[in-house]
Amino acid sequence: MGGHDAKPMMMHMTFFWGKDGYILFHGWPGERLGMYVLALVAVFVASVAVEWLGSARIESDRAGARISRTVVHAVRVGLAYLVMLALMSFNVGVFIAAVAGHAFGFVVFSSRVIGGFERVNGGKPNGGIVC
Repeated sequence: MGGHDAKPMMMHMTFFWGKDGYILFHGWPGERLGMYVLALVAVFVASVAVEWLGSARIESDRAGARISRTVVHAVRVGLAYLVMLALMSFNVGVFIAAVAGHAFGFVVFSSRVIGGFERVNGGKPNGGIVC
């Protein structure tokens, strides 16, 4: 009717397996396997970044540090919302990528299990940032 020759894509309301669907944007990843894999990698990286930003601490009472904390928090919340919106595609692959990204990010940045480090203002090699 509207001059569009493309077939309409159905939005799923339950979890499903498959590469065909929309994640975040109309037409992305569409029906292309390479773009679907890229979407999964993007969701994984965004989930890891949410954990990384959540583990960073800026220890200072200066105005610049307060602004930095605000910016880090805003970016973290924005990425978390993007991951949540990607999950609303109800694609099982996206769900697994998000959970795996959050788990990987937690282990690396928050749990101190793998190479976790902590620097407080006493050491000051990183300007008072605690990771």
